[in-house]
Amino acid sequence: MVAAPPAVAEKPGVGSAIGWSYVLTGGRIGSTVLVTFMLAKLLGPSEFGIVAMATVFITVAQTILQQGLVSAIVQRDKLTPEHLDAAFGVMVISGFVVGGAAAALSPVWALVNREPQLTVVCLALSPLVLMQALTIVPEAVLRRELQFKSVAVRTLSASVVSGVVGVVLAVLGAGVWALVAQSLVNAFVGLVVLWTVCPWRPSGSMRLGAIRDLWKFSMHSANAGLGSMLSSKSDIIFTGLFFGPVATGIYRLAARLPDMLVDVTVRSLQQVALPSLSRLQNDRAAFIRHLTTLQHLGALTGLPLLGVLVAAAGPLVEFLGPQWAGTEVPLALLCLYGALNAYGVLLGPALQAIGQPAKLAAILWTRGILGVVVFAGVGTLLHGSSAATQATAIALAAIAMQIVMNAASIWVTVSRTVGGSIPRFLAPTIPAVLAGGAAAAVPWLFSVLRVSIEPPLLAMFCYAAVAGVVAGALLWVTDRRLRMLVRKKLGGRLAWIPLSHPRAGRHAA
Repeated sequence: MVAAPPAVAEKPGVGSAIGWSYVLTGGRIGSTVLVTFMLAKLLGPSEFGIVAMATVFITVAQTILQQGLVSAIVQRDKLTPEHLDAAFGVMVISGFVVGGAAAALSPVWALVNREPQLTVVCLALSPLVLMQALTIVPEAVLRRELQFKSVAVRTLSASVVSGVVGVVLAVLGAGVWALVAQSLVNAFVGLVVLWTVCPWRPSGSMRLGAIRDLWKFSMHSANAGLGSMLSSKSDIIFTGLFFGPVATGIYRLAARLPDMLVDVTVRSLQQVALPSLSRLQNDRAAFIRHLTTLQHLGALTGLPLLGVLVAAAGPLVEFLGPQWAGTEVPLALLCLYGALNAYGVLLGPALQAIGQPAKLAAILWTRGILGVVVFAGVGTLLHGSSAATQATAIALAAIAMQIVMNAASIWVTVSRTVGGSIPRFLAPTIPAVLAGGAAAAVPWLFSVLRVSIEPPLLAMFCYAAVAGVVAGALLWVTDRRLRMLVRKKLGGRLAWIPLSHPRAGRHAA
């Protein structure tokens, strides 16, 4: 019998958790997209680049804290209050130690990047490490119990309040400090709300036996987390090291928008994947069916939206202003990167859920080391090019790496570890691929028809609307699973919906 934290009463179902996970991430991303557009309009690539270079430094420290114990708490079959007390004690101590180290090493990071302003920006952001440490255990408790409604309250509140603070300071001329304040306020408000909505409280005791119980799994997961950080952040790290804040700012904005869409779609499922798949770790057939369903949902929601973003990329960059000229090409490329990433996001939780964090660590470290070599090579070759060209080259290198690593990761996870069929795993996502490609082609359609729309903001909305309609219609016609899902959710009200395309039905008959 699982010993759960006493204050958490009833676990919601996986379907409810997925719904609240989408609410959580969707609301956060919606507010963040609006804030990002406003800040990009008010600020420039240099300010975005400096904060991105500082944030990736702080992220290293946060990753050391976050990955291991969270996964151990969520995945562990038998969890006692002593485990949670021990984990919280370790997190508080580690937060002070690692946060202090990050502050002390800030001048070194600024020196390596040849950007003096990074010292004060990194120092200002160093409290994020301690605030992260204080959130890890209560958030893991909520996620383990699939209490995503509570997590949604915390995340949305923090996103809205910090966005308002960032925009107001940018309007007042605070420059880079508007982005710094946004990050700090987001973390602080999230911390306060999290402890308000989470019923668990530490008892103040730390038992070494409980720490040892979590240690083995958490060490593998922490190793995987560091590999994940290196593999996901090496593009920003080397763009900053070789090209400076302007190219980093262009690349970061171009990467952030697709990242947000992947967050609201596939990573929303990632939050549910580890606890829901962990319940099936002893039933491989049910495990692969559930993983395939989650991957289909991620592709269904993610790929068409990324295609819509590609369609709107040109007028969007024009709307942001001349300081962002040239960003549309890396933005379109990084939408493709995001589409590829949608096929890798759920594989990490799958390996953790089935008790194979060491395999995940090996995959992520391989990708991270490959990224170091590839991005360092790009940085050396294009050191004297324009900022937009440099950002485009980094995006192309990221796409090539993602193709190679996705192929390897799917083979290791689906075929070798779980024992599933790769074609059956990927086949349900084909309609989403077609829908995303059709949406991305909408600007070409407007060009062929010689339709010109002004101003840029109107053009952006028109392109996005047409692309959305095209993608939605194609999905509806080609995706039988989607029609089944809609019919199941709405019951008899949509009993007239055919489960198969009429021609396909006659052919099958």
